[in-house]
Amino acid sequence: MELTEGMTTIEQALMSQASMNRTPINGSLELLPLCNMNCDMCYVRLSREEMERQGRMRTGDEWIEIGRQMQKAGVLFLLLTGGEPFLHPEFRRIYLELRNMGMILTINTNGTMINEELARFLGENKPRRANITLYGASEKAYEELCHFPEGFERTMNGIRLLRSYNVDVKIGGSLTKANQNEIESIIEIGEKLDIPVRIDTYMMPATRERSMPYNLQSRVSPEKAADIRIQSLRREMGEELFAQYSQKTLEDIKSDKQQAGRRGMSCYAGKCSFTINWQGEMRPCVIMTEPRVSVFDAGFDAAWKYIVEETDKILLSEQCSTCRMRSLCRTCAASALLETGNYEGTPEYMCRYTQKSLYLLQK
Repeated sequence: MELTEGMTTIEQALMSQASMNRTPINGSLELLPLCNMNCDMCYVRLSREEMERQGRMRTGDEWIEIGRQMQKAGVLFLLLTGGEPFLHPEFRRIYLELRNMGMILTINTNGTMINEELARFLGENKPRRANITLYGASEKAYEELCHFPEGFERTMNGIRLLRSYNVDVKIGGSLTKANQNEIESIIEIGEKLDIPVRIDTYMMPATRERSMPYNLQSRVSPEKAADIRIQSLRREMGEELFAQYSQKTLEDIKSDKQQAGRRGMSCYAGKCSFTINWQGEMRPCVIMTEPRVSVFDAGFDAAWKYIVEETDKILLSEQCSTCRMRSLCRTCAASALLETGNYEGTPEYMCRYTQKSLYLLQK
């Protein structure tokens, strides 16, 4: 999902200016790795036993102190995520303190823990938005993919409750083998509820599946993922806007406007955006495991300085940086690392994904 997705033009301008100045304006806090679901493709979730072997859950006081440091550094947009963030025993206190600091908060949640009381709380203390992932459009998909029977109805109930308290909701979808036949139904749910839907068709390899061949992973083949991506974009945009998108994309590729030869990272990660995981490690983005530094030990300002310096050293592969399809390709440092084990690797999955996307747009 694009970092600026859903942002206003003014907000995107703020992000762009902050990126040039290397000011940390946007961040996310992974409050904990625990989740009440256990999705096959998840790269974050740990059981309580696994978490306790690696560290401890940070307290509300610790997160609030980091919040004060972030506020002084200029952080404006903040995402609260997990795991499932509502599982943190001090979520509401952390949320209110950060909100009172003037930060614009968004919440990532699976939606299953939202009851009347929590929906009322969020309605009275509104976030910018609640991003809720629909993993399918049936209980069968939730049981097979998330190992959480009754998850679909509980998620739908959470969405309905938030809407009843006028909380802005966005639906996300993650394409996998288990739910590939329900993507259209997920989009239809959003249309019926008048809620925007964004289907993420490129799934990075899950932690437990990283060494497996594609046919044994939870994600679909790159060609199938590209096909569903183009179908979803066409439906989301409408025929007229989609035609304009296709034309511009093909023109950019033909005219080589993708800044071929630029090997540095092109996204906002490590330039004006960061993430802090449940252990307190600051990283450029939620996917990247390096560079990293403990924000609780170093302090926010010193940690950010280190992340900026180290991120500027990261280079993508020469093959990717000179590829004529770079403007269409979604390869980034994080995907290169997870797909190949190296920032300078060339992910075969992404090459096939992009080639099929181009073929479909040309059709």
